[in-house]
Amino acid sequence: MKYNEKQFYQSITEPIETQEMSNGSKIDLHYMNDEPFFMDNINKSRFSVWASGDGKNYKLFVEKGLYDETSELYTKDVNEIWMEFWAKIDRMKKRYLLFVLLPILLVLAAAFILISIFAPNNVWLLVGVVGVIIVGSLFASSFLNRKMQVENLNAANRIRDKIGLERFKQILEAQDAYITKFYDDLQAKYEEEDRLAEEAENLDEIEAIANDKEVSDEELEANKEIATEDTQKDDTKEE
Repeated sequence: MKYNEKQFYQSITEPIETQEMSNGSKIDLHYMNDEPFFMDNINKSRFSVWASGDGKNYKLFVEKGLYDETSELYTKDVNEIWMEFWAKIDRMKKRYLLFVLLPILLVLAAAFILISIFAPNNVWLLVGVVGVIIVGSLFASSFLNRKMQVENLNAANRIRDKIGLERFKQILEAQDAYITKFYDDLQAKYEEEDRLAEEAENLDEIEAIANDKEVSDEELEANKEIATEDTQKDDTKEE
């Protein structure tokens, strides 16, 4: 499975840990914070991301603070459960493509050909065929999503049983508290940056006004000097 293949190859950090799995696969754990896609994930509430380029070896990117708080969720035993989950999801998607989506596309193509030959002017027949295929496709997609959700729940239950119910609850509470605080701090940071930017903008405006006033004062003094010189010249002429 090529899950999040793009970030797998975009990674620029060294792994903090490498885990060798029993099936020969390898997982490299990375802090997400120094990766170029860090804020893209954070903006989508993704504090941990699995990535793979070949469906066998993985990189697991985790926000550093969250990892420090919930490191028990990223041990070798736990990650092996998730690897099995991803492998199942991959197999399910491949079966869906091979036994559901591909046949639907073939039936749709055959329907277009037959209708164009035997009933080229029967638009409603074509609409009916397309409608049935769309409904069937949506039903199959919904069924696949439900099965994936069940597998996700099964994996989470296995992890809970491995860690222990009480400790698992504590870790989840710590995770929720950390994420809430993270976004509160991030919001406070943005507000402070906006405040400083606004202050800088106001300061620039004040300096601009002061500079304009200084120029005006200089022009006034210059005009006074010119006027004085002209008066003196007039007095000299009168004499």
